[in-house]
Amino acid sequence: MILWTITRTHTHLVRLLHASTGQPVGTWTARLDPPWPWWSVRVTPDGVVVSSRPDLPPPRSPRRLLATLTDPAAAAVLVLPDSPGLPERMIAVDLDHDVVEVRLHPVKMTLTVVLLTHEVGSPRTGADVVARATHGAAPVQTVPLHEGEPGTYTSPNVEWTAELTPADLVVDGVVVRRFAMDFGRARTRLRLTDSSN
Repeated sequence: MILWTITRTHTHLVRLLHASTGQPVGTWTARLDPPWPWWSVRVTPDGVVVSSRPDLPPPRSPRRLLATLTDPAAAAVLVLPDSPGLPERMIAVDLDHDVVEVRLHPVKMTLTVVLLTHEVGSPRTGADVVARATHGAAPVQTVPLHEGEPGTYTSPNVEWTAELTPADLVVDGVVVRRFAMDFGRARTRLRLTDSSN
């Protein structure tokens, strides 16, 4: 009996990351385009691993990975790169480096803060409410929240970037809470008591 041992090496790792959190995002399937003999694709929690046989010549044509986001809920809150000619939720990734990172930006989202007074829990009206970045280059990124219903403050529909993840909630110049957006939905709502005065 002859036993054959086939050696494979990890040729590429494609990491599909959330642009704001830096964490792997979504559930994916993937395949090579074009397919190539003895090359394989495996989806892992850390990304998509492309393996090859070191004893065989590389493909003659440029290699790319076609990855499909299979979770519709995740697709609804992400901006996928424009990939003309490909099906919905499929993106093309050029395999031009050993490790390829694709950062997927969130859709624009709103933050609503219901602010209550410390003494009796009634709506805290007339406050200056701002979400302020906790890191990043100067000038510090901020998102103002405007009062609609008494004590209810809502931000514009904006992209909550990595600099705003997490962010400080500032009321009348005082930091009252550090928070992060819920990137699984288009609207995040916070309810808190103002202890700034």
